[in-house]
Amino acid sequence: MKRMNSRLETWQRMSAWPLAALAMAYVLVYVFPIFAYPVTPRLATGCHAIEYLIWGVFVVDYVFQLMLAGNKKEFLRKEWLSMLFVAFPFFRPIRVLRAVIILRQATSRPQNTVLSSMPWVIAMLGPLMMLISAAAELNVERFAPGSNIHSVGDALWWSLVTMTTIGYGDKYPVTTEGRLIAAVLIIFGIGIVASLTGYFASWMFKQASSVHQEG
Repeated sequence: MKRMNSRLETWQRMSAWPLAALAMAYVLVYVFPIFAYPVTPRLATGCHAIEYLIWGVFVVDYVFQLMLAGNKKEFLRKEWLSMLFVAFPFFRPIRVLRAVIILRQATSRPQNTVLSSMPWVIAMLGPLMMLISAAAELNVERFAPGSNIHSVGDALWWSLVTMTTIGYGDKYPVTTEGRLIAAVLIIFGIGIVASLTGYFASWMFKQASSVHQEG
């Protein structure tokens, strides 16, 4: 079992940066046709095809990790959300949720990898999640009756104030899909704020302890 866990950790370390690069590529091909609307049908189809290709890579990665896991029940318990999106494709009509899982999988590597350090994770996930959510929101709200999110600027502003849990209320979703996307972003934003607060509190405590010891 220890050997299997060692092989799993080795694979996770090796795949950390490639998966992070693929996650960023996913964001690009997802966001571009929405922000650049209207685009040609060929370009839109090509971007969607690349999306599914990248998602397929993450599915393969998940299955391979499961095969390498010494304690498969424990692995499934920790990665139940990823398994849900892999096993039930009909949960993927709102692609922002799939992007969340991709970004999470790309950064949930062993603790001694560069990607798992808190500043790196927040620095990468924060802006990417804001872009993904802005694109997803614009995609469903752009032509909705009564919508007030019609441009890239509107969507980015809404995403920023929602993710930071400020919520000015000048831009808000009116569709069911848009509200679901907002709910995901709010939960994500709360997690980011809590993580940042905990990280800086820990950093300040270490600095204070270091000064005390030197004194």
